[in-house]
Amino acid sequence: MAITISGSGITSANIADGTIVNADINSSAAIDGSKLTGAGKVLQVVHGNYNTFSTSSSTTYVDTGLSATITPSSTSSKILILVNLNGIWLYASTRYMKARILRGSTGLAEFLGGAGYVSSVGATAESSGTNQLDSPNTTSAITYKVQAHSAGSYNTSWCNNSALSSITLMEIGV
Repeated sequence: MAITISGSGITSANIADGTIVNADINSSAAIDGSKLTGAGKVLQVVHGNYNTFSTSSSTTYVDTGLSATITPSSTSSKILILVNLNGIWLYASTRYMKARILRGSTGLAEFLGGAGYVSSVGATAESSGTNQLDSPNTTSAITYKVQAHSAGSYNTSWCNNSALSSITLMEIGV
């Protein structure tokens, strides 16, 4: 460590790396976020919207059209996925639709979208959503998408019916 002493005291000093610990830092000290490690920080955000009508009349999952792609900066990063499906309409005696989040072709989470049943000609529009924390372990581009299907094979459900649905991906540093 080089120290320069002038007539009135120390004018410059170099502190060796690794010699300052948390206890040495005043609790009121303002530390710029750029000086912190990536652990727990939101490193990037990707957002996607979709408002084109999609429908299902079977119990087989179909793409809703809602998707987003993110490229993690580290293999240790986590991806927080936030999904909001809007404009869920159900026809006939269907009371809900089932939806899921996929990373590529891998299912990560399933959730239900329900609607209040009105009559044999339709039901009220509702919204549904979920969130999921994924550990993709890659720095390659990843596409997350949402699929949905009706509750029964003789009923029909819709999403994005005159409404905007969204998916938000957040890379979290670990």
